[in-house]
Parts: sequence; C-alpha cells; structure tokens
Amino acid sequence: MGDTAERIRRLCTAMEDGEFHALADEAGAGDVVTRLLTAIRGAGGDPSALVKDLDALDEAMATLGVGPVTRPERAYRALPGSGGGHPVVHAWTCPAAVPCDRVEVAARDAGPPRCAATDRPLTSVRVRT
Repeated sequence: MGDTAERIRRLCTAMEDGEFHALADEAGAGDVVTRLLTAIRGAGGDPSALVKDLDALDEAMATLGVGPVTRPERAYRALPGSGGGHPVVHAWTCPAAVPCDRVEVAARDAGPPRCAATDRPLTSVRVRT
C-alpha cells in the first residue's frame, strides 16, 4: 500500500489546484477521478482497480500535456558509473587562413581575444573533452 498511498497523496495535492477537475474532464478522465474519490472516501472496492484508475488518470493527463499526476516527474539520470558525459570547453582559435596553434580558453571581459596578424577576433569553438 506504500506506493498506492504515495500516489493518493499526490492526487490529493493535485486536487488542491482549482483547475484540476476541469483539466481531468478535458482529458476525458472525469469519471476516473469520480471513481478514485469514491474509493478513497471509503466506499471500498478492489485495490487493483484503484491502481488501474490511478494509472488511467496519469495516462489521460499526460495526453493533455499536464504530465503525471500521481507519480513523480520523470527525469533523466545518468547510470551509476557512467560518468558525467563529455563536458564541452568553449575556446577561441586563430582565424587566419593559415592558423597558428593559439587556443584561448578563458573569456576576456572585452569580448573574444583578437589575432594580432589578422586583426580579427579569434574564432569561437566548442571542444568535447
């Protein structure tokens, strides 16, 4: 009942929003909300039906673009041990037709550094590390 109790808490919290019932109706889940409230208020019923209705409500609200109501928001999390991905370093390189090997990684307050040979700003590049 732990997971179901958490989902019911989330539903109750969502219902505090004055627009919840209108959104549920718009999503075609008004009858699902009615069944859920009846079950929660003690009219009994099959616990598996309660879970199915919670799932149906989440699915209906997701099609409306609201997102899950009774489950936490889904978010990307890197797999343990997979590292932090490939950080990107922003740098400036020589803009000349025959470039030197100059690379600047620190930004200057006055904008990008300039090439003394061409009198042009260095070219901004992104380097995966």
